[in-house]
Amino acid sequence: MGELNFDVYPVSSLIEVKPVNQYTCAVDKLDYFVKEGYKELEKLHLTTLSSVFLESELVGMYALSTSDSTDSFSDINRYRIFGRASMHRSVPVVKIDHLSVNKPYQHDNITEHSRIGSSILKHIFRILLNIGTEYGVAFAGVVVDSIPDAIDFYLKNGFRYVNLQEENALDQDTYKLAISYDDMLKAYD
Repeated sequence: MGELNFDVYPVSSLIEVKPVNQYTCAVDKLDYFVKEGYKELEKLHLTTLSSVFLESELVGMYALSTSDSTDSFSDINRYRIFGRASMHRSVPVVKIDHLSVNKPYQHDNITEHSRIGSSILKHIFRILLNIGTEYGVAFAGVVVDSIPDAIDFYLKNGFRYVNLQEENALDQDTYKLAISYDDMLKAYD
């Protein structure tokens, strides 16, 4: 599938908010973030919620911030993701604070654009890779605190568990996954 031609706008800049108010990904915690949760974080400049439009339809949302991957230990998973950089206690990363697809465009509602989530993720990778190469901003990769239902999506798109302990854990609210800068390059090509 070729890359979809998205129009992306910060939610705070939208004049027409009706599409945002009607938006649902059918996960209460994620829907709350889209409706209310991001607002205070955005005021503090901790994240920015972006709306993703395809042919004038709101198909998804994402929010990014800068962060660091800090684990008190370096296990084999962290090394597999970040290589020798994992030996440093703190590794600079970009964090996906939110990524969701509007319910009518999700995988269970097959449309001609049935891979919206993966396309949004590739769009994010393209933006970040451009920032890295064009502006010389260094970061080791991207991390996400994934809800259990989204783990397979992220793994399919090149992410890995950051540590073995979480990979083997059951019944957590979220699981920390990551993809390295180099693996983003491979995924984007």
